[in-house]
Amino acid sequence: MPMTLDQIKNQLSAIEPDDSTYSGIGTSEIPFLDQLLQDKEVWMASRAVFALSRVSDVNAVTILSRATADPRQEVRVAVAASVSNLKPQDANNILLKLLTDTELGVRKFAVQAVSGAHNAAVHAKLRDIETRDPAPPIRDVAKDKLRELKLIGQ
Repeated sequence: MPMTLDQIKNQLSAIEPDDSTYSGIGTSEIPFLDQLLQDKEVWMASRAVFALSRVSDVNAVTILSRATADPRQEVRVAVAASVSNLKPQDANNILLKLLTDTELGVRKFAVQAVSGAHNAAVHAKLRDIETRDPAPPIRDVAKDKLRELKLIGQ
């Protein structure tokens, strides 16, 4: 049975979120999660992002892709921190957006989310970050990720 908006808000309001915070949330709740993504409380919008990342549905991916342009950096960080919950083929375009974000934290979490299963464009962007990112710490994180994925020198 689908949850109501109030039920979802109540569930996502857990002080210490864990797997149960997101249990029972599925495709029928996507419209409510989309609505919560616009919540004035950035923590609630961020929780909606994490919930969406756990729903395997094209509509959830579309909303997450749109959230990469949210003006609140906290929401974009949440997308970057949760993108690893998506199937690699669903995450590729989202990662490409996040890897070019102006905020350091967004780029850091996006770099950490890259896996060997992501496409060549994502891997190429990671190599570009390793040499061209304006922030030395992000270049270092990218270099570590490339080593981890055994992509250095390719």
